Amino acid sequence: MSILSQIGYSGVRASQLAMTSTSQNIANVNTPGFSRLSPELRSVAGLSGSNIGSGVQVTSIRRLANEFQTQQLWRATTEQNYFSTTQQYLTSLEGLLAAEGSSISVGLDNFFAALSEASSTPESSALRQQILGEAKQLAQRFNGLNGNIGTQITALQGQRTAMVSEMNGLAGNIAALNKQITELESTGSDTATLRDYRENLVKDLSQYAGIRVQEMGDGSLSVSLANGQPLVAGGTAGELRIENTVDGRQDVSLVFAKTTFPLAQDGLGGSLGGLHDAEYGDLRPAQAELHEMASALSQMVNETLADGFDLDGNPGQPLFVYDPDSTSGMLGVSALKPSELAFSSVPGEVGNNETLLGLLEIKNRRIDVGGNQVALNEGYAVLVGRVASGSRQNQADLAAATTLTGQAQAQRDSVSAVNLDEEAVNLMTYQQAYQANLKVISTSNDLFSAVLAMF
Repeated sequence: MSILSQIGYSGVRASQLAMTSTSQNIANVNTPGFSRLSPELRSVAGLSGSNIGSGVQVTSIRRLANEFQTQQLWRATTEQNYFSTTQQYLTSLEGLLAAEGSSISVGLDNFFAALSEASSTPESSALRQQILGEAKQLAQRFNGLNGNIGTQITALQGQRTAMVSEMNGLAGNIAALNKQITELESTGSDTATLRDYRENLVKDLSQYAGIRVQEMGDGSLSVSLANGQPLVAGGTAGELRIENTVDGRQDVSLVFAKTTFPLAQDGLGGSLGGLHDAEYGDLRPAQAELHEMASALSQMVNETLADGFDLDGNPGQPLFVYDPDSTSGMLGVSALKPSELAFSSVPGEVGNNETLLGLLEIKNRRIDVGGNQVALNEGYAVLVGRVASGSRQNQADLAAATTLTGQAQAQRDSVSAVNLDEEAVNLMTYQQAYQANLKVISTSNDLFSAVLAMF
């Protein structure tokens, strides 16, 4: 009779633990990153060859997680955040370049239209004043675009600084959890909750850069960047640092175990890699091309005017002033009076328009913009087209990466996430087993009482 009771008690205990794990799963159905628990049951062998067995025991409460699927989710998260971060700046840049109010193409068209209108009566003060006005408007368009791109670069660098600080915090927390998990597992304690929390931190870290993760024999995670440089090893975390250079750029380095590694930002992946590619693949090249166009325009106009004469017969003076070191005033307009515009090729001939016609020819003169020989107006169109094309491609890549992330999340959840319907069935099953085992104990007690009553 004692064996019957023992088996019943083991079943009650196992059912209790199973219901407890199911309750934990149901309670955490909405907990981000929670991995459901499953009891591992094992039959207990009998004490001798004639025994059927000694009941059941729960050997462990298993945390259901698939390492491959989890790492796949981390990689997909890195890709999605790379394209998402890049798209923020591509969308903004595309909007700036395409807006009619800031378009260099519109400004050039207006400037050359004013020159064309004055070609029939080059001595007209009103038309000369209109040319000066359009020149100032054109300069403002260059300066406005250049300044806005510079503002985006400043915002991007601030975002990079914030990301690096966040990555350092995540790496430090992962290292601290490594230490706790290692200590607890060495004593056989439960670490499922800590492991869930650590995986959430690693997923957050994967948003900012591509990472490689490997679980060590002691239960700790080793985390390194995609290029192999270490971020976390056991209880030690590295530290990313940013240094602002004199030319307005940012260098990133990694300090680990008192050793400093220079960090190449290209190929980092994630949001941090997206910032680098947006800055050096889109924003700074666009800014450089604006400078090339402003420099070429200033040089060609000023050289043409230098060969002419104004209404008073004086040699021509520069119309534009190009300053490559200025953010807000890269292109300026000289303080000329309308009469000081040198449109005549002969001193004293106020109706002469040969120099003015030479200015009109500048519109079709080919210049070097972004490594391409194009007409002045075409150079801006090429820039707008390149940014728009890059934005569309990035949007397509972002849509694909978002889909892959959703699929990776679904695959991970198919193993680790809580299904309320499944847990409800489990709860009823374990409850029935619990009640059945109580019945076994009750029956054993009745049989034992009946045996005692025989004496």
